[in-house]
Amino acid sequence: MRFRHEKKYIINEHTAAILRARASGVMKPDEHGGSYTVNNLYLDDRYDSFYYSSFYGRVVRDKYRFRFYNGDKSYMRLERKHKEGNVSYKDTMRISEEQYERIRAGDMSFILKEDAPLWQTLANIHRLKILRPTAIFAYNREAYIYEAGNVRFTFDSPPFDFGERVSPAFEPLIKNFGAEAYSPILLEVKFDKFLPEIIQRILNGLPLAQTNMSKYCIVRERGVLRYGNN
Repeated sequence: MRFRHEKKYIINEHTAAILRARASGVMKPDEHGGSYTVNNLYLDDRYDSFYYSSFYGRVVRDKYRFRFYNGDKSYMRLERKHKEGNVSYKDTMRISEEQYERIRAGDMSFILKEDAPLWQTLANIHRLKILRPTAIFAYNREAYIYEAGNVRFTFDSPPFDFGERVSPAFEPLIKNFGAEAYSPILLEVKFDKFLPEIIQRILNGLPLAQTNMSKYCIVRERGVLRYGNN
């Protein structure tokens, strides 16, 4: 188990372009090629415990999601993201497309018979609180890494286009950024024990609005249906 620091910032496209230019001489695209679509299915219990833990910023919280990339279901993962303040770690395991489709259809029964520790954890939660799929969505990601310091930048865009509905978490940003805050880019900076000075210089002097926003919470607030075409 290795905890990583994670800082999130709301930026606009102009700031993103500056960051890409600055990072180009130091960082390189990640192992997926730098630009791709992240497909997600999130679980929650009948009390929406995971949603409210994120919404209220509880110090210790978990999320459970199924993830694949570029719509390719040949390689899919179940992930538990555990967060304590500004540090987090992930437990992951590979799953089959059949398992994913059963979960997406709301069939949780088979997890009660699975042996893998992550499935067993979900099964225990399901017995107590009844799990179900609550959000299915995708977003575009650009990712860059600095290997020497194990640093990772990710630029995530839509589903953060709110239209007329704005999350309370974004109200201060509307005041600072105006209309650009309605379709922002979420920059995530992830690193181990410290952020190398060379990376700090890349970030210096830019209008970075730090946030604790959760993509899962934002999607839930927009009223995304439980089932979709993901």
